[in-house]
Amino acid sequence: MIESALDKHVSIAITDKHGKIEYVNSKFCSVSKYSAEELLGKDHRVINSGYHSKEFIHTLWSTITRGETWKGEFKNRTKDGVFYWVDTTIIPLLDDKGSPYQYMAIWTDVTGYKQLEEKMEEQVKELARSNDELEQFAYVVTHDLQEPLRAINSFVQLLKKYCHHQLDERANDLISHAVAGTNRMQMLIDDLLTYAQVNNASKNLVEIDCESLLKNVLTDLSIVIRECNAIITYDRLPRVKGIPFQFIQLFTNLINNALKFQREQPPKIYIGVKENFDEWIFSVTDNGIGIEDQYLERIFRVFQRLHSRREYVGTGIGLAICKKVIEQRGGKIWIKSELNVGTSVYFTIPKTN
Repeated sequence: MIESALDKHVSIAITDKHGKIEYVNSKFCSVSKYSAEELLGKDHRVINSGYHSKEFIHTLWSTITRGETWKGEFKNRTKDGVFYWVDTTIIPLLDDKGSPYQYMAIWTDVTGYKQLEEKMEEQVKELARSNDELEQFAYVVTHDLQEPLRAINSFVQLLKKYCHHQLDERANDLISHAVAGTNRMQMLIDDLLTYAQVNNASKNLVEIDCESLLKNVLTDLSIVIRECNAIITYDRLPRVKGIPFQFIQLFTNLINNALKFQREQPPKIYIGVKENFDEWIFSVTDNGIGIEDQYLERIFRVFQRLHSRREYVGTGIGLAICKKVIEQRGGKIWIKSELNVGTSVYFTIPKTN
């Protein structure tokens, strides 16, 4: 009964100490497509696929001849030339002196699993290749757009300077719209370049003093902070591992959003941090207009805007950049918000890696 049950699930082969096959069960025969008569007295080279290296085989034999059990995956070949994978355990049977006199190999067919694994690996490689091409395309396109856009902007500005008094109000309005349009396009290109460069940045992480970095960001934003009469406070921030220019983008975008989406009262922004066992949890909280729950996931997508450009300037890429920076660092980012009360953006940074 036990042998019948094993035959339905696993392949079993017993060899002598030289590797010559002395016994195979029916499952072994059905998988390999060889009869027992064709296998007995042969060694396992009869089903060798040629896939494994000499070093792999040498390690296997070194293990079992020492009387130790070997476990691993084998790629074999059937009698009609079809490759198949087996999850294998080889157990040495020892004599009274502790020396192997036979070896029992127990195999489970895992061909379907390995085929799925190989397909997934190919898909991952293809996805990585596509992402690389997409990032390179975005970088090249946006970079190549910079110069002609600057030229257009300069020519329109010169036209306005030299012809302002010769043109009527309608013509001057059209020129102003053209200038505003090129400025928006320049902003969009700059943000696209930043987004494309996040994955291309050096993987060599350095220690970042977040408090010092934040002070520099606030200095850069000092003009708009004064114009808004904003009050910004922050906890004592930790040192973390990361890429400095990405963290500058991260804090700049989050604080800019908090300044931009304000209500009638002056903005109040608080940058906090809490420590967990294996990560830091940062938060940027404001008293702005807030966000409806239905939009909390959507706003992390590229080009997603919840308001018109007339209401609030921007390209809709800022939070997408933040999400990409955080996820590349192995963290996560999310938002809690209440309309006409304010918004809190949370993100985590692992302490390791």
